[in-house]
Amino acid sequence: MAIVSETVQKFVCDLIQSKNLEPGDLLPSERELANRLNVGRSSIREALQSLSEKGIIEKRIGKGAFVKKNLSVEDVGVSKSLMLSMDINNSLNLLEFRKAIEVEIAYLAAKRIQSKDIQILEKSLIDLEVCIKMESSIVVPDLVFHGTLARSINNDVMIQTYNSISDFFKRVRIEMAVYDDVKNALYYHQQIIKAINKGEAEKCSRLMREHIEDVEGNYHEMLKEFGI
Repeated sequence: MAIVSETVQKFVCDLIQSKNLEPGDLLPSERELANRLNVGRSSIREALQSLSEKGIIEKRIGKGAFVKKNLSVEDVGVSKSLMLSMDINNSLNLLEFRKAIEVEIAYLAAKRIQSKDIQILEKSLIDLEVCIKMESSIVVPDLVFHGTLARSINNDVMIQTYNSISDFFKRVRIEMAVYDDVKNALYYHQQIIKAINKGEAEKCSRLMREHIEDVEGNYHEMLKEFGI
């Protein structure tokens, strides 16, 4: 799988294309990108430096990073080259593994979750709605939601397994961040929380399976758009 800075590069290129940004437009600051994607500032700096060397952005000392090259929706060459540098099969395998482990996590969470974790889930839902309203990445509230569910089941082995590959999950999330179906993500998070509050374990696990299958579908659609 690609290093974090490469997935950040793809995110920035996807952002330029999806927002139809023009040369001279200001990009989000290093701090904002780090907060949006939940990655270290060093990875952001490395990504922006690489994009600067490729002539896609221009870094101005004390002012930030600006778009230098127009990337139209049809011109997906840069993002595609970054996509091809990633291990796509590994990303798809990780999504498949998520489905295997998180369906059971959702089932157990409906039976074992405590009120403090429900509060965190509900806060992540509010944050997700804010991100959607601001047309920002939903990576952070999404990671909080799924991570909280994993921690809520009080199964040390499953929690350790989940935590051990959480960074890989994060990279896949960043790979497809601009291509998220945010309305579906919001719907499934809302319905999963409702099922958890009612202790409906079977329904919770079914919703989680549908949710991750929806994410898998979005990933495949993204690959089609890149002609991969």
